[in-house]
Amino acid sequence: MALRGRTLSLPDRIRADVAVSFLEQLKQQARTIQTDASTEATEVLERNRRLAHGACHLAHDYWKELCEQLNVIRPPCAARYLIDGRHPLTDLVCSNFRAVPSVRMLPGGRAQYDSVMLAWQASNGRRERIEKELPKDIERVRGGLRQAGIQAGEAPVRHPSTGRVQATAFEFKAEVHAHVRVTPLPDTGRVRLTFTNIDQLERVDAEYPAAGLRQRLLDEIGRWIVGQPQRVLEYASDVRRYQH
Repeated sequence: MALRGRTLSLPDRIRADVAVSFLEQLKQQARTIQTDASTEATEVLERNRRLAHGACHLAHDYWKELCEQLNVIRPPCAARYLIDGRHPLTDLVCSNFRAVPSVRMLPGGRAQYDSVMLAWQASNGRRERIEKELPKDIERVRGGLRQAGIQAGEAPVRHPSTGRVQATAFEFKAEVHAHVRVTPLPDTGRVRLTFTNIDQLERVDAEYPAAGLRQRLLDEIGRWIVGQPQRVLEYASDVRRYQH
């Protein structure tokens, strides 16, 4: 280091210039690394978004065609729906299949999927009646009806002689609402599938790589709906089940 007040000699000035140049080289190198990393992260995020939203588009197109076929076939329902936890609804037929997209319009007029749903009902055209006495059994029926998407009438059942309430009666149209929903996870390039009341009264959430939501998996979902052997959840991760 030069002493205070001393004029740098030529060798000292050369060494100082070299030191500054080296520091600038490091700064430039760091800026290049940061720029490359930012560019790569942006490209990965854009690819993930493209895959996630593209999977929704593919599912929508597939399900529109599937609905046309199933609405003609009206397959018998293979699910076992236990409203009270004991007695299944019987003679149900699946109908009113429909593909329901949720789409946002982005600046520039480009459409982007928030989700897409395949929905249907399983019904037998009859009115059902369930009577329960114990509070826990009454709550179980309410939970089953809520999970099934069924609106039911409730009325107290009174003893014919005393008028004392001895049970609660539920009357409802046997029509279970079911659906499969695809939700894009654009940051990770994955999709979340929600299966509601497919083969019993429950909701199942599962995640898949967006690139994996192709005809093979959509075929497996179709088989599940009509009660055929399938392997839908074998391909999934983070599977969670929720029952009423």
